[in-house]
Amino acid sequence: MKRIATALILMSGSGVALADGWSGDVTAGLIMTSGNSETTTSNGKLKLAYVTGSWEHSSYLSFTQARDEEETTAERYTAGYKVDFSFTDTDYIYFAADWQKDLFASVRERTVETVGYGRRIFNTDAHQLDLEAGAGARQNEYAEPPDSRSDDFVGTAGLDYAWTISPTSKFTQTLLAEYGESNTYTESVSQLKLSIVGNLFAALAFTARHNSVVSEGNEKTDTETSINLSYEFGKANP
Repeated sequence: MKRIATALILMSGSGVALADGWSGDVTAGLIMTSGNSETTTSNGKLKLAYVTGSWEHSSYLSFTQARDEEETTAERYTAGYKVDFSFTDTDYIYFAADWQKDLFASVRERTVETVGYGRRIFNTDAHQLDLEAGAGARQNEYAEPPDSRSDDFVGTAGLDYAWTISPTSKFTQTLLAEYGESNTYTESVSQLKLSIVGNLFAALAFTARHNSVVSEGNEKTDTETSINLSYEFGKANP
């Protein structure tokens, strides 16, 4: 964690030059314990966005891994891309593609492609709220029985909220609901960012994921709490 902190502080001090329209966010965390048990939990995420005229492109990559002594107890990867086209100041349409792979979950792999409509309910200096509704296709691969799959149409609903509490702190909340014949998937991500220096932040996040259908012996709800360092570039501080 000390190496991560040093690298991000150097980035914060030197700055990152980007072409107009580009912005991004790098988040990383590492927790190690020793004594009665030796565990290592690491996670990281990269987000990039590009805005040009009425178009906004965004993408992300993330991973989470946990090890208990010599055994891996959690391993998850995600990636996604989204493009929005705003046709008024408050209305937009979008296409999104998302991929998840969780080696320890009942749904081992999930791929979703959706199109939809979004509306900016309000957009002030302190508060921003977007609501979305869409439809598309989903492909699931399950742990049990091995290599079993399902393909179905889905309806989606989403919420994206941001509250700039002060010049040095920001709270965000995202919600996703995905309804399909084979499974209903929901995800909630709550995050608080606190400024350390420049564009370097401490990021506290809580994530909850729920699948309505799981294999025997698996929990329907998974939660994840993380404390990370986050570096923003190409945009102003929150």
